[in-house]
Amino acid sequence: MTKIKWHYEQMTSGIHVALRSEKELANVETEFQDVSIFETRHLGKVMRIDDGIQVTTRGEHIYHEMMVHVPTLVHNRVKNVLIVGGGDGGSAREILKHHGVEKVVMLDIDEQIIELSREFLPEINNGAFDDPRFELRIGDGAEIIPQYSNCFDLIVLDAADPDGGASETLFTQSFFNNCLSALKSDGILVAQGGTPYFEPYMMQSMVSRLTQAFNNPAGIYMGGCFDYFGGSHAFIWATRSGTINTLSLEEIESRFNKADIQTKYYSPEAHFGSFFLSKDMREYVNQAVKCENVDQLSMPEAGDWDDYTPETSHL
Repeated sequence: MTKIKWHYEQMTSGIHVALRSEKELANVETEFQDVSIFETRHLGKVMRIDDGIQVTTRGEHIYHEMMVHVPTLVHNRVKNVLIVGGGDGGSAREILKHHGVEKVVMLDIDEQIIELSREFLPEINNGAFDDPRFELRIGDGAEIIPQYSNCFDLIVLDAADPDGGASETLFTQSFFNNCLSALKSDGILVAQGGTPYFEPYMMQSMVSRLTQAFNNPAGIYMGGCFDYFGGSHAFIWATRSGTINTLSLEEIESRFNKADIQTKYYSPEAHFGSFFLSKDMREYVNQAVKCENVDQLSMPEAGDWDDYTPETSHL
């Protein structure tokens, strides 16, 4: 009988995803979280943090390209960038493709994530950690960001979901208030907003908090991140200089061609289409923008999540 390792993630109440490990690469308990890296048949190498899929080598390009290139090309003059989280290096890799970027500061609370990514996931960071424009600061982003004022053209919040782990301090009202101060007057903040059909409360709470902190309606766009399951992945963005204006397809094509960057998923068409929301998703966003008390938004019922998380099975 062959023993096979399965990694389970609970997506939402009553729904688990199981990934079959072909080879275990690392299992580390850091000061802040449990990290495992393993090889799979269809998703390539997978990094899990605290039982949640953090990144896969087969699908990460979709997430990182949509997270970075949409706001960068909309802004069109990005020079100084702050990445909060992003320890696998994918967001840094994408933003450093832009020749006009002069400085990228990355804040991460867990230095071991960067070390593990260097050793086991070099195809994701692809040398970004060694780029002379890149600066790494280790510490809690919520504690460090008040040190910056009017510094950044773009802030990328590339953190794990706010489910009680190390990133929970990055989804508070006070953190978003400090992000506003750290941005330049025309700066943009973009954050991952989870899979909204499984986690509408996460997307809505972020839209609500950003809208209140920035005193402007936050918006969302979508990307087809298949490796996070549950449908499209939401990206939340906001700016301190009024409502973000989406661009015409012709203007996006012009800016993309001028940027002269290589991508696998991102294209002007993918960028343009990412802002077309379904009727129910638009209603979720509008409800969040108008909400003055985030606690009134739809949340999972207490006790609704079970604890069934088997670790292994046998053939």
